[in-house]
Amino acid sequence: MATQELQEQPRRNTPESRRGSGSASPGISYDLSASAASAVRRTTGLLRRHKLLIGTVIVLGTGLAALIAFRMTPLYTAETLIMVEHRKNTVLNFEGVVSDMTPDISALQSEVAILKSPAFAEKVVAKLKLMNDPEFNSALRPPPPGWLAALNPRNWIPDSWKNGGTVPLSPDEIERNQMTSVVNAVLDNTSVRPQGRSYVIAVGFDSEDPRKASLIANTMADLYLVDQLDEKFKASKRATQWLEERLTDLRKEAQTTGDAVEKYRTEHGLTTSSNNESTVVGQQLSQLNTDYILARTKRQEAEAKLRDVTAMANSARGASAVGDVLGSPLIQALREREVDLQRQIADATNRYGAKHPMLQALQSQLRDLQGQIKADVGKIVANLSNEVELAKGREQALKASLDQAETKQNQQQQATVGLRTLERDASTAQAMYESLLTRSQQIAAQTDMRQPDARVVSEASIPLDPSQPNRKLILLLALVASGTLGVLLAMLRERADGGFRSPHQFELATGVRSLGIVPRIPRFGGSPAAYVVDKPISAFAESMQNLRTSLLLANPDGRHRVILFSSSVPGEGKSSVAAAFARTCANAGQRTILVDCDLRRKSLHEMLGLSNNRGLSEVLAGTAALEDVIQVDPRTGLHVIVAGHGSSLPQDALGSSAMHQLLSRLSVNYDRIVLDSPPVLAVSEGKLLAALADQTVFIVRWGMTKRGTAMAGLKEVIEAGGEVVGVLFSQVDTRRHAQYEFPDSGRYHGYRRYYAN
Repeated sequence: MATQELQEQPRRNTPESRRGSGSASPGISYDLSASAASAVRRTTGLLRRHKLLIGTVIVLGTGLAALIAFRMTPLYTAETLIMVEHRKNTVLNFEGVVSDMTPDISALQSEVAILKSPAFAEKVVAKLKLMNDPEFNSALRPPPPGWLAALNPRNWIPDSWKNGGTVPLSPDEIERNQMTSVVNAVLDNTSVRPQGRSYVIAVGFDSEDPRKASLIANTMADLYLVDQLDEKFKASKRATQWLEERLTDLRKEAQTTGDAVEKYRTEHGLTTSSNNESTVVGQQLSQLNTDYILARTKRQEAEAKLRDVTAMANSARGASAVGDVLGSPLIQALREREVDLQRQIADATNRYGAKHPMLQALQSQLRDLQGQIKADVGKIVANLSNEVELAKGREQALKASLDQAETKQNQQQQATVGLRTLERDASTAQAMYESLLTRSQQIAAQTDMRQPDARVVSEASIPLDPSQPNRKLILLLALVASGTLGVLLAMLRERADGGFRSPHQFELATGVRSLGIVPRIPRFGGSPAAYVVDKPISAFAESMQNLRTSLLLANPDGRHRVILFSSSVPGEGKSSVAAAFARTCANAGQRTILVDCDLRRKSLHEMLGLSNNRGLSEVLAGTAALEDVIQVDPRTGLHVIVAGHGSSLPQDALGSSAMHQLLSRLSVNYDRIVLDSPPVLAVSEGKLLAALADQTVFIVRWGMTKRGTAMAGLKEVIEAGGEVVGVLFSQVDTRRHAQYEFPDSGRYHGYRRYYAN
């Protein structure tokens, strides 16, 4: 609850809460400016708190950089400029086998790579005999001084480790390794770079000797131009040899393919008029195809006619239908005769009756006539069947002829395709032969016209001033880097701080109110109990007065007289604070008694210069009376009960009814009963005393006690039933405390003129 109230209080006191709702923008502006100012103050405080660490890092880093910079050997840089030609001087109007370089970005980078290649550097080494130069051949240098060699980490490795497992090398291999080492040294001192967006390449070289730097840079440029010409002549020579070999092969290939064409024509009977023959076969095939289609159509018509006549002959109408369809005069005449007989039969039937001889004769004639009609229809159907068979035969004959023609045409087409393929191969071989023959003649004419694709624009002059090391820049960078490292280390050190730096932090974390801070006394100021008497107007004495005032305000009726000074772990200064506070109360005229309840580590009698013959242990054990163990501090009149030399367990003695009765008796005779408790996380009797005391002052050592430890100790006191009136920070470095951004920062240190330390 206390923590929640502390967190809500700033919100109730913000400028926005005092302004109206329409004043949001000024409030935001105020918060931003205040936040920025607070950030600046925090950063400044961080730098002040760790200025010794930051200064040490800066001095060491800058000093080491200065030592290295002034021991470095000065180097001189000579630079020559090479321009890659972007205009082609071509005498003949054809493209060469070794094409002139196109100076785009990729081409320039390729030339830079050539100038930085080990092969090119090896040519420079061989040209100038740099194998004999100690600057590049480390084997020729004199050994360094003994103390300098001892600083080299490579010399810390035993020789047996360096040589272990190595394969013996031949003299040639040793010489080759030395050459590689010299080449690498030359490359390390070489710089090659394009000049902006131009076609110029700057070749620089660093050396301890300015004349040597100029000589090597100019030699690199000369060798580069010579190397270009050599490569072009080699490429032309390789191209000529390849073309000659290829021309021989193509000449044979062209002759072979031509012979194959003539042989193929002879084998397949294809002459120069083979295209006309192919056309005649095509025309025959077209005519046969037309005749076959007509024959098939006639066969289909005859079959259809035969089906119709057969179907009609078998129908009810019979011959009459066939006659109507075919249009045969004979059938039509017989049909008319049949109709006439049927009419006569009808008349005879009506006139003479069904059994008249004339009627029977007419019926006999009708039957004979119908038989004749049927016989004629049969003949017609037979004739139609013969026509169908003839049509089928003609169709089949035409189909066979058509298939033969198609087969012949396919054979001719296949033979023609093969011939064309052979002719194309022969033509291609002949064209390639002629093209390469022409190119060979061009290369032969072009070989004597080759020029390098670059030229030297500016030769390297002898440098007058060294180019490196740039000592000013090294020192400046070392200063910036070491300063940055120092600040980072300070931030890490600040983040690694596990203790509380202000009661305000403890108050926000636990909700327990703050009783202030106790400044650390000077190194040679003696004990805190003596210092509070010797320096009554010091900051330390003022902190005791402030504690006394805070406890008076927390207990206005004076009922809470037993005050316990407790802490989490040993070494937090609670005994010193308890003794100094008791002396302060005694000096103020209050009847005060100080009781040393730390029966394991007795220390109050030494602080106050008293004896420890008898004390609290004897009173609780019943071997001594209370009046016999009370001692009086001669400087302040403070009554003191020391720890004594009891044999019972401290937790049994302090948790007994005798201890309760003792505190009750003391409460009658004294205004303040100050108890010095053992640490609650170390021993258990500290919690027993917290339950007996009216008020508990919880001591936390500034910046040293871990946060978790302090909060765990406070929890033990509260769970034991102790009434924690507040937390007091001890042994505070007021100068460093003033450098933090806390509400109580600057207390005592900011008002030093008020105190006499």
